[in-house]
Amino acid sequence: MPTMGEISDIFFHVRIDSVGFADVQSEDELYDFDMDMDPPNWQQLVSREVLMGLKPYEIKRQEVINELFYTERAHVRTLKVLHNVFYQRVTREGILNSSDKRKIFSNLEDILGLHGESSLGAFQLCSLSWNSGLSKFDFLGFLAQFSGPAEEKLKHATATFCSNQPFALEVIKSRQKKDSRFQTFVQDAESNPLCRRLQLKDIIPTEMQRLTKYPLLLDNIAKYTELPEEKEKVKKAADHCRQILNHVNQAVKESENKQVGGEWSDS
Repeated sequence: MPTMGEISDIFFHVRIDSVGFADVQSEDELYDFDMDMDPPNWQQLVSREVLMGLKPYEIKRQEVINELFYTERAHVRTLKVLHNVFYQRVTREGILNSSDKRKIFSNLEDILGLHGESSLGAFQLCSLSWNSGLSKFDFLGFLAQFSGPAEEKLKHATATFCSNQPFALEVIKSRQKKDSRFQTFVQDAESNPLCRRLQLKDIIPTEMQRLTKYPLLLDNIAKYTELPEEKEKVKKAADHCRQILNHVNQAVKESENKQVGGEWSDS
């Protein structure tokens, strides 16, 4: 096990990063965080002595937790790009009317809040701290968002955002054909290096894509979790994630049916 000094060093490094990223509000700040987006090798953050004392399943578990955190961090970054590079500018410059803006961005700010500082902080602390008590508390704290009132909040917010996706993509396509100002804006925004060559139509579906990853990653963590009580909690969280995903899939299907049925019209 690591010394208290090693735990403190890891805890300090991670805590500063998690709070800072959640506070990013501008494109300039996103540029700063882009300098440190590649996930570090967690094995380099602990001593060789600690590493040699870990069992194979513990190493595997840590690798999956590390993947879970850094893919979540990357997803939050993408949402921040959607908000800062596209939504804020559309709002600031009055490029779209309120109806079309709502159709494209829906409840984006709610989604950002759900993926915000508390989740990222819990992830980093559990991912890189080898203090077993702290790790268990923070990881299980993160899992709490997939049960009870927090689960309902996540379920309804993601269903709202994802079910709006067919309409959002249709508005983007339609406006690019008919509105030269909007087309110029989209081209300019997409040329921003922060977009990493992703187009607006590619960024909109990322929330749905993220929801599909949670059950798979949590199943893997459960697979490499030895303590029965904690293993059961992780498995339950994975099951709840599947329920959320099923709910969102149903909402998306109903939305697509409305679109095909002509209940949505371009205004």
